Amino acid sequence: MQIKKYVADNYSEALASIKQEMGSDALIMTTRSIRDHSEWNGGKASKVEITAAIDSATDNVETGVKVKTSETAFEVPSFSSEFEPDMKSLMYSLLSQTERAKSLGIKSPQLDLFSKLVENGLDEKIIAKVLSKISPLNDSSGALKGEFVKTMKRLIVCRGGVETSNASSPKKVVLVGPTGAGKTTTISKIAADLMYRQKKKVALISLDTFRVGGIEQLQIYGDIMGIPVETAQDRLSFEECMKRHSDKDVVLIDTMGRCHKDHSYSTQLSEVFEGLDEVETHLVLSLGSNEKQFMKSHKQFSPLGINRVLFTKIDEGLNFGSILNFSLRTRLPLSYFTTGQRVPEDIEVATQNRVIRLIFN
Repeated sequence: MQIKKYVADNYSEALASIKQEMGSDALIMTTRSIRDHSEWNGGKASKVEITAAIDSATDNVETGVKVKTSETAFEVPSFSSEFEPDMKSLMYSLLSQTERAKSLGIKSPQLDLFSKLVENGLDEKIIAKVLSKISPLNDSSGALKGEFVKTMKRLIVCRGGVETSNASSPKKVVLVGPTGAGKTTTISKIAADLMYRQKKKVALISLDTFRVGGIEQLQIYGDIMGIPVETAQDRLSFEECMKRHSDKDVVLIDTMGRCHKDHSYSTQLSEVFEGLDEVETHLVLSLGSNEKQFMKSHKQFSPLGINRVLFTKIDEGLNFGSILNFSLRTRLPLSYFTTGQRVPEDIEVATQNRVIRLIFN
């Protein structure tokens, strides 16, 4: 077995050298940072060292690269260009937060702000991108934060709550999302806001005929507010409901929560809404979930044409950077936040300032 150490300025360069000399069957034995006390930030890593090995008797079959850590060994894709981002991601995850910050171009005075934002869930690469675009007059923490907030406000897109139009037919607002996100409670809060604050005529239609107690919960809220509540099981019954409420300003439509793996449900909903004009679709996500689930739900319901994202259970959230991460990745504007179970009190229109306050606690 041939064993060799590779030293480079970063992991990408070291891996490229390993690929060139040893090929795709190389075994990564160890990785470490080489500290240089004359370098950036008081002696943080300025070089990286990777120890790699290759079996001299190995054949030419592309088996992928085996990466060994101190605890276990596991398989990752080969060094081919198709899978190289995965290897880079793996190597990136092995770095300390300070080393990752340096690799992203974060300067020493920016490190405290970087760490605080990462702790509250904001994506490291988004932070680095924003910091690269600002140049405060001085490096004080206050000036840096102020410039960061100013740039963030240009990135955060909020479209306000549901507003009615002057069209002759009622506006249709659909809430979709995974099971447990809080769609039924949220739609009741929106209905109360439209009725009491905006003085609009509202009707509620539920397409959730499967969940036990779903329509009963909505009916209770409707009775309290004096708002008609109907159920529809298919396109025909939905059209009949719409005809009965053609005099309304807004029709709010509650849908069934489904597992993110069920992509057929969005197709069923598309068939129900086909041909309708002015349909506004809000994706409802709970901060009790994680970003991976957010993206799966987005993929599940995107065939419907999502217009905005609405985050629930802000009061239960532990960090809030995921709100901005998701909005930027999907380019979906924010509509509402819900902050508790009370109807109609615990709902607010999303604003840039509110997002900033959440991210900075």
